[in-house]
Amino acid sequence: MPTPPIHRDTVCGEALFILQSLRENGRLGRSNKLADVKAALEPSVSLEFDSYYLFLRKYHYIALDPREAQLRLTELGEKAVDSGQQEKFIQEVEEFFAEQLGLEDAAAVMGEEINPRIPPPPPDSMLEELEAKRTAEPPALPRSRPSGVFAVELPAAAPPPVASVRTEVSLPSTPAPAVASSAPMPSSASASPSPVSSPPAAKAAELLDQRYQKLDTIGTGPLGTTSKGRFNALGLDICVKELKDIFGYFSFLQRGEVLKRLKRELCAQAQVRHPGIVQVLDQNTESARPYYVLELLQGNLKQELEAGGGKGVPVPFALRCFLQLAYALRAAHSVGLTHHNLKPENVLFDLHGNAKLGDFGLSRVVEQDASKGLPQVFVGASGMVYLAPELLQPHRAKESGPASDVYGLGILLYEMLTGQIPGRRSPLPSEVNPEAPSGLDAIFDKMTQDKVEQRYPDLDAMLEDFYKAFPEAPFLTKGDLILSSEPR
Repeated sequence: MPTPPIHRDTVCGEALFILQSLRENGRLGRSNKLADVKAALEPSVSLEFDSYYLFLRKYHYIALDPREAQLRLTELGEKAVDSGQQEKFIQEVEEFFAEQLGLEDAAAVMGEEINPRIPPPPPDSMLEELEAKRTAEPPALPRSRPSGVFAVELPAAAPPPVASVRTEVSLPSTPAPAVASSAPMPSSASASPSPVSSPPAAKAAELLDQRYQKLDTIGTGPLGTTSKGRFNALGLDICVKELKDIFGYFSFLQRGEVLKRLKRELCAQAQVRHPGIVQVLDQNTESARPYYVLELLQGNLKQELEAGGGKGVPVPFALRCFLQLAYALRAAHSVGLTHHNLKPENVLFDLHGNAKLGDFGLSRVVEQDASKGLPQVFVGASGMVYLAPELLQPHRAKESGPASDVYGLGILLYEMLTGQIPGRRSPLPSEVNPEAPSGLDAIFDKMTQDKVEQRYPDLDAMLEDFYKAFPEAPFLTKGDLILSSEPR
């Protein structure tokens, strides 16, 4: 079913409810840390808690104590709780939540332009300075521009059809049922030339920056949600990854650093154009729920391994994936980009079954940094077994470079051939799977040595031994093309 816009009074009431809860927590001595407040209140509100937080902060209803990371009500926030839904508060809600309220569609019908992008909040480094200035001399409040039909005055001589349009796009008198924003959305249809036949409630898919449609949910993880989407300008199917839960691991003061790292890693992956690396198409880390856009692929190695029933995947398929991943990592390493988060979920496949590697550097987004107060976070225990020993140290060793990815690729090779994760005394691949070439045993063993100095230093050294072990490449058949990684 299409997602109807949420009612304005619902959003106003829930924003005030958050303010009331903050004040009550302060009076009772309970924690007002952002993570604690979010965990307690998000189940009770219709939209994402982050959206309410950004709204209340943008209009100076709340402030953040930079020393204790505690939220508190400002003077404006106290007045809002005492006075309730005043006209100014309602106008600010309409402006900030225009898309969720369906007011952007209404404005389009009435010929009014609305900026689809919500301005990001000020950087964290400016919080204390802005709060000090506000306390010393309260700035003039921003003048809210009403959205949708509220900003339009119809002329007296307006023809009846236009008047009927205004009636069609006005807000309902009773709150519409709340729908989770992460729920799968059907594909949107072409807009009808008749505004009456396309009311806001018929919006078929959630729009991101007016450029992308977010459609069916593909999967969810510890950091956020992955959805199928469409790039409107080209009609191109894409993959949209929205990061939501990642911020549950950090305080708001650390949010800026995490987003800075995320943008840096996304830009780095986007610069490496290689058939074995998932292409990053776009990103927006400044929205209330940061997201990035990738090429849409078909399944991953984890699903292939599960389909194998614990016996791995066919040997020719395993060796082809292994070489494609090796060349992808080799290309990334040549420009200084390491992965350090290899696991089956990050190995994806195109329509022709070619392996592509994604999520470069995601572990660096959430790794420890004592100078910035960031805790050590390991996202998803499933990836731990593929991490080289040096990556598990509290402070990652300086030598954790290409050799660390060599280790992870070796573990993946063993799992593809045998369906098992190797231990310290595990049998060699050919001993578990007679179809696995025995020439791989020594290569796997050297790839997965605990000590970096006993391991292959890079993929070039590993590939040299690989081709020496298989001079005739008997596992290659027609159609098993290993794409070249040599520069021209």
